[in-house]
Amino acid sequence: MRRIITPLLILIFSFFIFSVTSVSAKVITDEKGSVNVGKTEVVNDDLFIGAQNVEIAGTVNGDVFIGAQTVKISGIINGNLHVGANTIDLRGTVKGNVYAGAQSISVGSSTIGGSLLVGAATVNIDKDSSIGGSILAGAGAITIDSQVKRSVYAGTGSLTIGSDARIGKDLYYSSGQEQANISSSAKIAGTIYKSEVAKAQSNILRPQKLTPVAINTAKVFTTLFSFIGALIVGFLYLKLFGKHFTQTANIVTKSFWKGLGVGFLVTIALIPGLIILLITAVGIPLAGLAFLIFLLYSYLAKIIVGLAFGDWVSKKFKLKVSVFWSFALGLFIIDILKFIPRVGFLITLVVLWTGLGALTLRMFSKSN
Repeated sequence: MRRIITPLLILIFSFFIFSVTSVSAKVITDEKGSVNVGKTEVVNDDLFIGAQNVEIAGTVNGDVFIGAQTVKISGIINGNLHVGANTIDLRGTVKGNVYAGAQSISVGSSTIGGSLLVGAATVNIDKDSSIGGSILAGAGAITIDSQVKRSVYAGTGSLTIGSDARIGKDLYYSSGQEQANISSSAKIAGTIYKSEVAKAQSNILRPQKLTPVAINTAKVFTTLFSFIGALIVGFLYLKLFGKHFTQTANIVTKSFWKGLGVGFLVTIALIPGLIILLITAVGIPLAGLAFLIFLLYSYLAKIIVGLAFGDWVSKKFKLKVSVFWSFALGLFIIDILKFIPRVGFLITLVVLWTGLGALTLRMFSKSN
């Protein structure tokens, strides 16, 4: 189902992003060519780029979102960097967090003010780089030889901590090797935690021992990338349709039980309704449209509930944060709660039905 939802969301949001004439962001697309932000160029807004090759040597005073084959950053980004590519070469400055997914990621002579969250085949962070927050990485091979002010969380087949590495807090890792290559010259202020796997009695039993660990690791990183994807979609939703986003989240807050009930009814009525539409030739297009809307709303449900829940938490603990960060907080807590045994599935259903119900109620409300 997620394989259908993801391209559908990309299609729908791409349509709105590239067709709306006035949005609070700069959008550049050149699918078969290159996009280059020169050294003297300054972008005073959020920047969205879709191209074959992307190079940013100038300054961007906002968040950057990139989808490309190759990406090279040598300039300054005074916000967060979100990038998906085949190869990423980061040699500039990012004041916020970096969220990256690629085949190969190289961080050299770079300064990252926040945290680095990456998923790749290979990740290489050299000694001339510094990370102001933590590193959360999932990769086939990871090499860290830089300064990291907080902790490192790594799930990898091969981990190398170089002699120039300086980790301000703890190192958590799960490696396919018997022992990771951690230089004796590396300085780790906290504790080293390794995910232990009991040794098998024989080579035949070893795969059976490793299977649960592999499944749990895959689940963690799948959730991580799902979280990052939802953050991006939520950001676009807020930028383009902020009023609709906040009003729908308010429905969750003010009419939780009503939204939950409506969402449940919509779910159980979907299949019978589609069957009724499909038995008539006239109803076939309507059935297709209804199914697409259901898929879209099912994905947006968690995003809507994330904002409502994050706003509630912010008010409860008197946190002064923006709408986006309230949404990010709520979304993060929801994803964490899903890991609770036996309760996680129930939470997923409640979030789905509540968000779906709120979106349905908003569709038929008189609010503009």
